[in-house]
Amino acid sequence: MNKKLIAGILFAVVAGASFWACGEGDVSKWNSDDEALGFLVSAEEEAEALKKEGLDSCLKDDYCKSKYAEYFANPNGDTPDDIPSSNDNGNSGTNPGQSSSSIGNHNPFDIVDETSSSSAARIDDNPPIDQSSSSVEVITGLGKCEPVTTPIEKNTGSTKWTFTPNLNAGYTAIDFAKATYAWNFGAGATPATDGTPSTSAAVSYANSGTATASVTVTIGGGSETIQCKPLQVNGDPITGCKCAPVGVTGSVDYTTTPDVAWSVTGCTSASMPLTYNWNGADGAETFTNSFTAATASYAPTLKVGNADNTVIDVPCSAVKVTEGAEYTIKNNTDAGKISLPGEGTYNVVIAFACQNKTFFCNGVGGPVGGSVNDVPMKSDWYTTAALTDADCTGSASVSVTVTGPATCGAQ
Repeated sequence: MNKKLIAGILFAVVAGASFWACGEGDVSKWNSDDEALGFLVSAEEEAEALKKEGLDSCLKDDYCKSKYAEYFANPNGDTPDDIPSSNDNGNSGTNPGQSSSSIGNHNPFDIVDETSSSSAARIDDNPPIDQSSSSVEVITGLGKCEPVTTPIEKNTGSTKWTFTPNLNAGYTAIDFAKATYAWNFGAGATPATDGTPSTSAAVSYANSGTATASVTVTIGGGSETIQCKPLQVNGDPITGCKCAPVGVTGSVDYTTTPDVAWSVTGCTSASMPLTYNWNGADGAETFTNSFTAATASYAPTLKVGNADNTVIDVPCSAVKVTEGAEYTIKNNTDAGKISLPGEGTYNVVIAFACQNKTFFCNGVGGPVGGSVNDVPMKSDWYTTAALTDADCTGSASVSVTVTGPATCGAQ
């Protein structure tokens, strides 16, 4: 079943022109915009609770009670799907946009934070949305809003703004579906305002730069205006940028070459000059990073901007950073073997799909022993170690320790 329509099925909301079963009042229609009702996908438990409340409310309404007399005479049978929810009873005297948990003396802006401790802490002021680097985003107040797509191009590009509700703010997903949303899209926007549901109409901008928007959510007995995350509107395009490490191909040994530089080249734009931002800090065409440890892959982040407020992300080629020299076994022939100069531990890339999953070494001048990824090799003129499937994928790195000079390969 489509979860976004579950509330409609449970409460007899017929798409396009339905009404609540009990009581009198305005016709309550459901908007079919998938994005506007996207937050209903997790509302099954709430729907079940409201259905139970609906049974209790129906017993208090003479018309509703008589309509479902057969069910109440045999309550062990299947519950009728069109039993209305308690907050849809026009005779109850409540706001049709409120659930039974949000009426009475409830203030929609007295938010209770139940995550900080076992005792609830009251928050009277709605703090700004946490923009920190934490992977868990905290939504405060009634919710948050942000552009669906960013960046866009001025005049030719468009985006929608979407509101995400805070279901810990004292309202249910159904309450938010019935709320009204008034959008203001800021300077240079077409349209300038919009009164659609929780996801706005498509909006374009005539001016490049940072665009801001806000949405006023009216729900229950109050409203809140929420400032949205910014939208980047690009002007004249920037093309041709390439970013690559200087003088490094594939990998670098930080014990001998700790500093690696990246350079951006080929950028063109009708609006000059260009600006460069590396890892969040302004800089020039070249950026240098110093390494103190091995890493499988590293590349800086680069944003290039121009005088017409265009900002683009430019991908940079990554390097592998090793602790010590790296050797590559290119194939299973003699030409693919590597020569390890003496006792020590080496980074070895097996650059082909080895079939027999065997690593081997021939001692130079005497027996040799050691290990491959901690799998021991006994001391002998010819010694071997087993490789894993992952070692033989065609580009895997292994750590090889030998007790003396050796010529090694893989099969």
